[in-house]
Order: sequence, then C-alpha cells, then structure tokens
Amino acid sequence: MSITDRYGLEITTSSTVAAERFQEGMDKLLSYNAGAEESFSAALEADEGLAVAHSGIAVLALVQGDATTARAAAGRARETVAGATRRERQHVEALSALIAGETARGLALVDEHVAEFPRDAVLVNQAGNAIALGGRSDREEHRVAFIERLAPAYGDDWWFQSALAFTYHEVDRFEESRRLSERSLQQYPRNANAVHNLAHIALETLDTEAGAAFLGGWMSGYDRRGSFHCHLAWHLGMFELYRGRYALALEIFERDILGGVNPRLAMTDGTALLWRVRLDCGHDWGHDQQTAWRALADLAERVSRPGFLFGEVHAALAYAACGDGGALAKLIDGLRALDAKGHPIAGTVALPLVQGTAAFAAGDHAGALGYFEPVEAEMHRMGGSHAQWEIFEETMVACYLSLERYDDAIRLVGQRLRRRASPRDLGWHDRARAGLAAQQGTPGESR
Repeated sequence: MSITDRYGLEITTSSTVAAERFQEGMDKLLSYNAGAEESFSAALEADEGLAVAHSGIAVLALVQGDATTARAAAGRARETVAGATRRERQHVEALSALIAGETARGLALVDEHVAEFPRDAVLVNQAGNAIALGGRSDREEHRVAFIERLAPAYGDDWWFQSALAFTYHEVDRFEESRRLSERSLQQYPRNANAVHNLAHIALETLDTEAGAAFLGGWMSGYDRRGSFHCHLAWHLGMFELYRGRYALALEIFERDILGGVNPRLAMTDGTALLWRVRLDCGHDWGHDQQTAWRALADLAERVSRPGFLFGEVHAALAYAACGDGGALAKLIDGLRALDAKGHPIAGTVALPLVQGTAAFAAGDHAGALGYFEPVEAEMHRMGGSHAQWEIFEETMVACYLSLERYDDAIRLVGQRLRRRASPRDLGWHDRARAGLAAQQGTPGESR
C-alpha cells in the first residue's frame, strides 16, 4: 500500500513514522511555524532516504539565508530520489533549480510539473516566492495568475487560501484577500501566513489601530522560533511607525527583530524599520544608532548572496548607514558581475538603488536622486511587497525636501497618497506645500 501526504501525493517510504513526521514538517513549513526542521529531521531518522524531507530542509535553510546548508540538503535530495516516484523526482529537480538560483529554469520546470501535479504545495509555495523575487515588471500579476489557475485542485484547503490571499492583497484585491485569510484561520488558527496577509491589509487600508491589536494578540501565542516571528514583529513596528510612536517601534526592533531566529529576515526587516525611523526622525533617536546598524551589517555579511537582490538592497542600507565602504564596494562588484552575466535587474535596478542609498547616507541627496530617479518606475522589481520596496520612494521624498525641490516632492507624495493617505505622507505633503508657498512668497494652502 502506498503512503500519501494530505494532498494525496505518494511519498516513497515504507515508514509510517517518516511519513507522519514529514507531513508535520510540511504543514509547519507552509504555515511558518516553529519545528519544521525538527520534523523533517525526525522523518529522516526514520527513513534517511526520504528525498522530499531533504528538500524540505533545503527550503528552510534557503529561507534562513543559509545557502551552504540549502545546497547540501538539495544535493542529498538528488542523491536519494532516484528510486522514488516521477512526481518526487520532478519535485526535487525543480526545487534544486530554484535553490541554486536558476530561477527561469526552475519556474519552467514548475510550470510543467503542476500541470500534472497541481497539489504539490511545497513546490507551489516556493515557486510563488521565486516569482515575487524574480525581477519581472509584471511579477505580481504573474504570481496571481500562477496561483489562481491552481485553485480548482485545492478547493477549501487552508494553506492554498492563504497563498492565494497573499497574491490578492498585493494587487489591491483587499476584500477577497481578507475573506480567504479569515477562512484559512478558521480552519488552521496558527497559520502565520494568513495572519501576515491580514497585517498587510490593515497597513494598506490604514486600519493600524485594529491591525496592531489583532496582530499583537495573535503573536502572544506564536512561538518566537517561528520563521515569521521576526517579520510579523516588523509589521507591528510599521503600525507604530505609521502612528508616530517611534520609541515603541524601536523597542520592537530591539526585542523581536534584531535577535530574531531568522537572520535573513532580521537583516531585511531590521534595516527597513531603522531606515524609516532615520527618514522620519533624522539622527535624533535617543538610541545607540551605530551599534544597531553595525549589528545589522554583521547579519548582512552572514546572509548576503548576490543572486538574492531583495536582500542585497537591504544589506546596502545597513552598510551605508554604518559607513562600511568596503562591504558596499564588494556588494556593488557582485551586482556588476551578475549584470555582466545577463541578470535582468542586477545592473539596471538593484545597482542604482544601492548607489543611491550610499549617496544618501553620505549626505549627497542630489547624487542619490541621480541614481533613484531614472529607476523610479522600476523599483518594485526588486521584490517584496509594496510596504517593503516603497522605502526607496520614501528616501526620494526625503531628498526632495532636503533640496527644497518641493514640486517634485508634491508629485511623488501625491502619487503615494492616491494609494493610501497615510499620516506620514500627509505630513510630507504639508511640508512640501508650505515650502513651495514660502519659495513663491504666497500663503500655504491646506491639503
């Protein structure tokens, strides 16, 4: 009798214990809960030849920014999968390509695979992440189309609902995303992915009070070892930032982000939060800024990988903020090398963002805009959500205000206000209007 996972896919093992521990690991991985690695390891103790469990460990290591462990685990999956089903062999091959940074090849393999095995959830989940970070100009629409077409195969599945919901809120389909996320949580209350969706919706719709209350309450029962604990803490910090409560945002950074179990997320989320505090408050934090930035730069050195451009542009924030010119130069050289190999955005988008970041940190705001402005319409291709890549728009606003280019500040902030009328943007808009009125010698106009 064959053993199958909860999606009805055969697992090549004679050990029911291995299959049970693998299923536990898969659900923990898909819900971003703690203990997935331990479950996969327990599956391999019961059956060291279970290739898909090796793949699970590879995915977890990749999420942590541990490329060495990820490649080694993917290698063990390839070594042990020879006698497994065709589905498992294709699963391992496609995941190995994605883990190796062969995104185009990996996604092509996934497309072919899911035509026959649409319920291969771990592979679908990883492919969705790869699309989000792949640099396409239509990446969000492409991810919606990829996930949406699989819906008939999943029905009312809790994981799929949260995966589809994530794609929806990134294309402003907030109510559909909310409905799916809430339904997912009804079925699987500890699904951090669904909670993450609701945090995004609260931020995008400026429901920050309710968002902070919901997220804080849910996180009180979320294991700090969970891979998304740090990122959900960043969302809490963003709620405080949008409410002007910078001291609380910094407390969240120090308590829940800097020491987070996931070093890659700790670096990207930590730099994104601190950079925004710097934009809003200048250098007057009341905290030891250099120690914080140095800690983030040290994390960046651990998890930096040239092919992971979303991470690299965040690493640049940390390096620039603490004046680490050597690390910046190495990062820039890596982007130029990728560009020479034909990477679609390493040289055309990521490199100008890094160079503009370095110029801004050095106080050269005109020079920063010289890098940012030509790629303003392409910034979203760096990956991540609106709430993440918009940090470079916000840096441009700070440059415009510093240089008294109020017309340009009003244009960019007005564009942002059409998306969401956040208190931060309204404050920048008022400053720009007042500055422009002073330049023209006329009374300021209300917004």
